[in-house]
Amino acid sequence: MLPFLKVLARNLRQGPSTDPFPFAPTYTPARFRGRAELDAEQCILCGICRHVCAAGAIQFRAAEDGSGMEFRVWHNSCTYCGLCAHYCPTKAIRMTNDWHLSHKGEDMYSFAETKFVKLGQCAECGATIQPRPAAIVEKLGARYPERFMLCPKCKRETLANHAASRKVIRVEEAR
Repeated sequence: MLPFLKVLARNLRQGPSTDPFPFAPTYTPARFRGRAELDAEQCILCGICRHVCAAGAIQFRAAEDGSGMEFRVWHNSCTYCGLCAHYCPTKAIRMTNDWHLSHKGEDMYSFAETKFVKLGQCAECGATIQPRPAAIVEKLGARYPERFMLCPKCKRETLANHAASRKVIRVEEAR
């Protein structure tokens, strides 16, 4: 008779089987994709993150004084797909497991994360270049670090001078 009473009694003995969220902190899995976060020290302003963002949530704006770029992620537009973090060559963007992104409706147009990424300077002429994080200089510019910190124009001149000097040495060796 009334088999649901057995099920009800068993469920009352076992207790809740769902998350205790509104009343207690909930468990967040380690690989949960929450909001995107930028490490401005690692960013090289390549723009790949902006290019792969299907929602158009990532924007770059130049600073008025020309000293850098402002990186902005609009959390209202972000779909938390993680493509920006996946394609970032320096791993400057990562997806946090922070999912507490609720806000008032009136804050809709100001709910964004903004970071400032400072531009680098050419070691020879002082022109502005893309940022060169120390870890990237150590990894990629280990052989010729002085060339790695040059603007394209100075790098071409340095390489042309280097090639010309090697050509002169080979011509002298041939004589």
